Amino acid sequence: MTSFSRPNVLLLYTDQQRWDTLRAGGNPLIHTPNLDRLAASGALFEHCYVNSPVCMPSRQSMLTGQYPNVVGCMTNGIPLPETAMTIHKLLRPYGYFTANLGKLHFWNHSDRDHRDPHPDYGFDALVLSDEPGCYDDAYLKWVERLAPDQVDNCRCNTPPAWAGPPVDVHPRETYAPYVFAGREDLTHTAFVAAETVRVLGESRNRPFFAIAGFYAPHAPVNPPQRFVDMYDPAAMPLPKRNQGENVADISEEQWRKVKAYYYALITHVDDQVGRILRFLDESGLAENTLVIFTSDHGEHLGDHGRVGKGPFGYDSCIRVPLLLSYPGHIEAGARVDHLIEHVDLAPTILDYCGVQQPQALQGRSFRPALAGDDYQARKSIYLEWREPYGLSWKTVRTKSYKYSRNNRGEEILYDLESDPDELTNLAAAESQREALHAMRDELLNRWFTAERQWPTRSAAY
Repeated sequence: MTSFSRPNVLLLYTDQQRWDTLRAGGNPLIHTPNLDRLAASGALFEHCYVNSPVCMPSRQSMLTGQYPNVVGCMTNGIPLPETAMTIHKLLRPYGYFTANLGKLHFWNHSDRDHRDPHPDYGFDALVLSDEPGCYDDAYLKWVERLAPDQVDNCRCNTPPAWAGPPVDVHPRETYAPYVFAGREDLTHTAFVAAETVRVLGESRNRPFFAIAGFYAPHAPVNPPQRFVDMYDPAAMPLPKRNQGENVADISEEQWRKVKAYYYALITHVDDQVGRILRFLDESGLAENTLVIFTSDHGEHLGDHGRVGKGPFGYDSCIRVPLLLSYPGHIEAGARVDHLIEHVDLAPTILDYCGVQQPQALQGRSFRPALAGDDYQARKSIYLEWREPYGLSWKTVRTKSYKYSRNNRGEEILYDLESDPDELTNLAAAESQREALHAMRDELLNRWFTAERQWPTRSAAY
């Protein structure tokens, strides 16, 4: 009789990491040896997309397997209801120990005292720090315990919207990179790795679902010096943008420095990911652990004259890395060209864990594609963003075209085969009328299938 052993699940979740920032993914300028080894041991997905271009709706959508409009969060500043059905809640009845270490961002963090208790959202262990050094939270308390003289070096400026007393020590803008002032082993990234190793080490007698919530490479772009030294800004390519598109009139020299420091911050994340993966190897957990690496959205890095993230849906912001490794279950070195949405991750995790997918989950498991079974690939990916009672954008992307429309009637169409950098809007081009109509139809079709389907009928009338 064949027995089934439910795997551990480790989600390595960064913030604001572009799709093109892995050497294994084809970028020869970046150093990501640990993530490259993870890709070599499993599958690298070449077309993975988030379902919202900003943090809170993207995270809530991915971890519920539902589109942002269904979750009820389509922009930052809207907390996830504590009753929401999340992937870790679906796994707990099957004996899983669940944990989140570092960033979660289910709850607003600009208007609260971070010393006060936070809803646990059903996690068995929640060690929360949503930003690196601007609040008195679990991260700064960790630094205080290890090296009290280093606390001020580990702080950064509070966000503009912060309701508490301001901190003004180190910049937090993408275009203002600097070297981390504290010890390398005291970064927020090191904190997430250390807490992940600690919690998993204390809970190894049960299957686990754990999120290592790295804040990097989100700004502040402040890598330790060792990683800055790995990059030559002069070797960095300039942003992809049309003439006249520039943020804050930043020089070409500064843009190259921004990219070098951003890459250095990713290499620091890679270094700490290696620390977690070594723990899995040394503790004997690696063979039965599904490891997933991805990010909640990308970073423009000057492309299209922008920094950060947000609507409407450039690939620099919505296309993210995705790696899956599960020894003996996922082919080593696989490259997957299918279109994948972040809402597909929760169903895929449930599939690997032998747990039935509730009807309310809107994604589709892509485990069959990795197992060589029948799999109906997506024709398009769907993205939505809305400011309540304000501007709204919806986007669909196929392999060949991207189409976006807002509630003001503005349309954007890119031919991705001839214009992969998305620099020329063809929505008004007569030669693209057929493509425009086809993408309008695709947006409508996706909109109907992505909308909320409940409450369902309880009787005939």
